[in-house]
Amino acid sequence: MSKLEKFKRFLGLEKYSEYVEKYLDRSNAKSAIYLSSVIICLEIFMISSVLFNHYTGETIRSAQWMFSHIGSYITLLVTGIIMLCYSIYFFNNIDKKPNLILGKIIHTFFSFVCIIFGIYISYLDYIKGEQFITLMTMVIFVFCFLIWRPIYSIAFLSISFCIFYALCTRKVPATYATQVNLFIIWIAILMASSNSFHQRIKEAKNDEQIEHTNSILTKLSISDEVTGIANMQYFRSQAVSLMQNPKVDIRELIYLFLDIENFKNFNEKYGFLDGNEFLRAFAQTIEKIFKGSIVAYFSNDNFAILTSDKDYMSKLKKLEEIIINKDSEIKMCLKTGAYRPEDRDCLPIVACDHARYACYSIKKHYTKSYCEYDNSMSKDFYKKQYIINNIDDAISNGYIKCYYQPVIDTLSGKLCGAEALARWDDPKHGFLSPVDFIQTLEEYHQIHKLDIYIVEQVCRDIKKDIQDGNVVIPISLNFSRMDFDILDLSNEVESCLLKYGIERKYVHVEITESALTENDGKLQEAMRKFRSAGYALWLDDFGSGYSGLNVLKEYDFDMMKIDMKFLSNFSGNQKAKKVLKSIVSLANELGMQTLTEGVETDEAFNFLKEIGCERLQGYLFGKPMKKEELIQKIKDGIYKV
Repeated sequence: MSKLEKFKRFLGLEKYSEYVEKYLDRSNAKSAIYLSSVIICLEIFMISSVLFNHYTGETIRSAQWMFSHIGSYITLLVTGIIMLCYSIYFFNNIDKKPNLILGKIIHTFFSFVCIIFGIYISYLDYIKGEQFITLMTMVIFVFCFLIWRPIYSIAFLSISFCIFYALCTRKVPATYATQVNLFIIWIAILMASSNSFHQRIKEAKNDEQIEHTNSILTKLSISDEVTGIANMQYFRSQAVSLMQNPKVDIRELIYLFLDIENFKNFNEKYGFLDGNEFLRAFAQTIEKIFKGSIVAYFSNDNFAILTSDKDYMSKLKKLEEIIINKDSEIKMCLKTGAYRPEDRDCLPIVACDHARYACYSIKKHYTKSYCEYDNSMSKDFYKKQYIINNIDDAISNGYIKCYYQPVIDTLSGKLCGAEALARWDDPKHGFLSPVDFIQTLEEYHQIHKLDIYIVEQVCRDIKKDIQDGNVVIPISLNFSRMDFDILDLSNEVESCLLKYGIERKYVHVEITESALTENDGKLQEAMRKFRSAGYALWLDDFGSGYSGLNVLKEYDFDMMKIDMKFLSNFSGNQKAKKVLKSIVSLANELGMQTLTEGVETDEAFNFLKEIGCERLQGYLFGKPMKKEELIQKIKDGIYKV
């Protein structure tokens, strides 16, 4: 900062923010209340004292003296009352932006009257040979209690003292001592006034910084950083307030959950910065179209709305058109789930979950863009909630058990392995369908708990077989795509095998075809670690998805498990036979063995044996069973190993 800028800052000539200016106005108004109250009390006392002494005969004053002094006291008294009234008005209307220009005029007028009063009374005292105490008191009141920019303090204070000095010396020449005293007083009050000003400016700037920081923190606490609109915490608090308002008819309210389908591809094509910019613009559009509603960013590409059920469908149509027309190549669309609250005690978090459930139920239905939560969904929803809420208890209490389905060598017909499958025997609901709890755990990112538990169970069972002297067969383990995202899966499996002292040849790692995508570096790295450690890698459910041929060129597998769908309506379906024959031939060309699932008939068995499929699995050879049952059947000779 240059010397000139420092000098200008000292004089108070720099430009201050609106907050600082308002801070100074508030400070002056607050000081004015105390100052004007003191002035009023002093003048009332002076008027009363003069009148009392005059009429009791204790001190008789001339008419001219009474007129000049009483008139001065009354003038200052009235000015103080005006100042006090405005200050009270200022604070009573501080939220309504009081008239600041009027306030500055009143402050200036009050200060002017105080200085004139001080000069006049001190002049009268001076010519009588008394001290000029009144002037000193008034300038202290004006320049030390009220906040003035130093440039104004210097100007007004200098003018006041010069006028007083000129008046006094014309009547009675000032002594050297008087001149020095007057100069010292001028310097002292000027320093005090300047110091008071700069102290208040510092306080104002500190307060401004604190308020700015608090404003940012408050905004962050109630709004989302990406979109700029409310976050779910603020949404829930506002929704609760609205739901509890007795003036609001909740029958006219509806929760909406919005999902931009295929937005992931938009991010991949344009990048996350453009993706976030699109979400920000779309969020603002939602707020504009659903003006007056409670709108929030939920997560990823999802939004939540609590709105009136009047005309909301037409508003959703406008949003759908924006999404559909955004990019003709990406083919995005908008899915909406809805839920109507049944009572005021319905929690927003539950309502949003219902709306989200309805939305996700139509994610793969390209002809449907809207779905409302109903009673038929309620049972499924609460079953999912039960699964998520009780998965930890089910694992710790042993409600989830490991079953084994035999795998047969095609040429010999002997048992060559088994697949480990999870079964949930719940004390409340009985056997839960694997389709239900596996899909639910994947949806809520809890599947890794189940899969790691099954790994532990398999290792424990294999160790028991070794200790009991039973025949040990290899077990294949299924893993979800999410296991690779959440865990360092290769290390988890390796640690479990080391814990129980199990050889790697007894464990095969199965990865579902639908879990694989091209150029998935993280998954490829995990599979390389499995392979380098000596684990056999199996491709599960080949042919169930659309990426089978693509992933074959990206990943290396030891075994291809052909999906059971190929054996559906197998008898007489010549196309299915040709496809199966081609798949087995392709696997052989790629150096992979084959295993076909879902074998239930001798016809399918003979055909698969004929085309060279090495292993088979299905109800023809046995359903999933407990380990004890499988061992017993081996001992009984039902299965030859």
